[in-house]
Amino acid sequence: MKCGIRIFCFLLCLLFLIPSFASCNREKRYAKEFFFMDTLIGVTLYAKTKAAADEGFSLCQTLLSELDDRWSKEKSGSLVDRINRAGTESFELDEDSETLFATALAVSQMSGGAFDVTVAPLVDLWADAEEKQELPTKEELLEVLACVGYQRLTLQDHALVKTDPNTQIDLGGIGKGAAISILIAKLSGLELSGGLVSFGSNIAVFGKKPDGSPFRVAIRDPFDEQGTIGTLTLSEGEVLSVSGDYERYVEIDGVKYHHILDSKTGYPAESGLSSAVVVARDGALADALSTALFCMGLEESLKLYEASNCPFEAILVGKDGSIHPTDGIKPNFQSE
Repeated sequence: MKCGIRIFCFLLCLLFLIPSFASCNREKRYAKEFFFMDTLIGVTLYAKTKAAADEGFSLCQTLLSELDDRWSKEKSGSLVDRINRAGTESFELDEDSETLFATALAVSQMSGGAFDVTVAPLVDLWADAEEKQELPTKEELLEVLACVGYQRLTLQDHALVKTDPNTQIDLGGIGKGAAISILIAKLSGLELSGGLVSFGSNIAVFGKKPDGSPFRVAIRDPFDEQGTIGTLTLSEGEVLSVSGDYERYVEIDGVKYHHILDSKTGYPAESGLSSAVVVARDGALADALSTALFCMGLEESLKLYEASNCPFEAILVGKDGSIHPTDGIKPNFQSE
């Protein structure tokens, strides 16, 4: 459940990454696109040979396909599909899935449920509402909300335990971030000097550019699809994730309702923010926290930032256009 950085933002990122013609480095830039997890994924790699870049792209294809098959709610037989169809059962997890769910439950707890992977019934309810062109009724919302709550999931001995048969999960708010971290870690082990991956609402970098200059990405202006609020320098291994109210939505009777749902009310979250940008070295953490902060609003988000031992930085954009970077991100953020 994430809004994506528009394709133009990815193109802007590529502009920042094109090496100078004067550079004498032998590394060349190679780019390719994939489509997994219902998201267009752009991969830019720097390598000395096309064979090295092709090896990287082959890894992307294989790994992203595997993760999509494992974590997609829509794919029959996936881990998520089996969990959602089951009653109160225990599901043995692979290492990557265990790490993902551990992060999901940790962020859910620290945010008081502002992020929650059990919102699948709410997502489905709003999708049905758009198809019928009728807002969900109070009764429908209450019925669905009775099944929502991260407390219905626990981790025990490398397994996920589902304690309520009606609970269903949706990894849309964390799966892409988890996938991008796994991907850049694997790419770092190949004969590549560096690269950038743009994964919908998540961007990550590894290694370095041939000319030694930093990776810089443009951050979308929530109020102008052609504009930016500034640029941000990312260092090796960092992941940027964005949640906002400006791109993905359902439309009912001509009114747009954004897709980031409040697990307490069942309605699209109204916190006074238009977007939340999070940077962390853990992609799953960045992805989940951007959703959480968007739902929590400015004041509560800054309280979490100050009180938490969680290593992250953020840029919060209010509905009034105000921009609020956390202290640690200010040196790397150049505002427009």
